[in-house]
Amino acid sequence: MWKVLVAICLMGQPCTLFVEDPMKYYNTEAECMVAAEAKSRDMMKTFMDFGYYVDSEAHSCQYIVLNNEA
Repeated sequence: MWKVLVAICLMGQPCTLFVEDPMKYYNTEAECMVAAEAKSRDMMKTFMDFGYYVDSEAHSCQYIVLNNEA
């Protein structure tokens, strides 16, 4: 299973790593990357709408082994 990771760096603020809450898991990395890109784009738009300057952003997916997969 895969989960979304989004890092956003705002001008004058430390970079922050975000995960979905509640946590969503994706079956494939490709499916997760589509969700990560959309989530990152939406979050950047929200920050900019509130007047923040987004210095940089990154998005990716992390593979998670759930207890029932081992």
